[in-house]
Amino acid sequence: MQSNISNSSVGKVELIIKKRVITLMKDFPEIIEKAASALKASNRVVAFCGSGFSEESGISTFRDPGGLWDIVDPWEVGTLQGFINTIKTKNNQLLQVFRNIIDSFEKSEPNPGHLALYDLESMDKLQAVITQNIDNLHQEAGNSTVIEVHGNLFRMKCLGCGNQIKVDRKQFIEKTRKELNKLTDFDFTVLMNLAEKCRVCGNFMRPDVVMFGEAVQYLDEAYDAAIKADLLLILGTSGVVYPAADIPIQASRSGAKIIEINPTENAFVNITDIYIPMKSGVALPSIVELLN
Repeated sequence: MQSNISNSSVGKVELIIKKRVITLMKDFPEIIEKAASALKASNRVVAFCGSGFSEESGISTFRDPGGLWDIVDPWEVGTLQGFINTIKTKNNQLLQVFRNIIDSFEKSEPNPGHLALYDLESMDKLQAVITQNIDNLHQEAGNSTVIEVHGNLFRMKCLGCGNQIKVDRKQFIEKTRKELNKLTDFDFTVLMNLAEKCRVCGNFMRPDVVMFGEAVQYLDEAYDAAIKADLLLILGTSGVVYPAADIPIQASRSGAKIIEINPTENAFVNITDIYIPMKSGVALPSIVELLN
């Protein structure tokens, strides 16, 4: 799969990366070189990504201060029944939440970390991306094997027959924004107008994302990829969401070397071989540059 990023955008990103590489090699030469050496010696690299990875693309995390859960109670809207009840009781608040989400996803684009993972796949190093994110940015950056354990906001699933379809992220956002901008209130009628209809059975479809109380997706595939890896990159995750947070542990138990890149914390300190306290979009391109 080719990256969907324009040549001009890639050129600007490459210039930024080169400048950052010079800075990082000056400030953190040993840790960057150590990580590059580990990647060079590996043949089956898997990336495990959390919300901090997408935050570098401008998508707010749910749990951090100022995130979605500061606006609404996750247990109130994070289940299907809770979401329905919130529409009935706090529809204006929910409308603002939807607008905030649309704003965040509308402005997002794959960041240098996404592009670095695509480069690793192009080098036949990266075998899979396991992501807790629902934004479709890994696919847009060009990665071909993306295991989305929490689903994809831009994949619709039929409530009747289970049929799935992908929708274009920008077209979907544009359509949704137009509908939301017309509103002063939010109810079931509006929700039904926004929903896609299944071409197979005619039932309504919903975004194929995992809500509280629902089973995570493709967990077997994620575990299989992780335990077969000889190196696991842990990128921008707090390590508190289970069962996904167990995946790096199983990779380590199966013998994978663990590199964690996170500017705020080492969430897997007990299993990490190399910890890089930087943003993924800064450190990863620098490591890939050394491989080149």
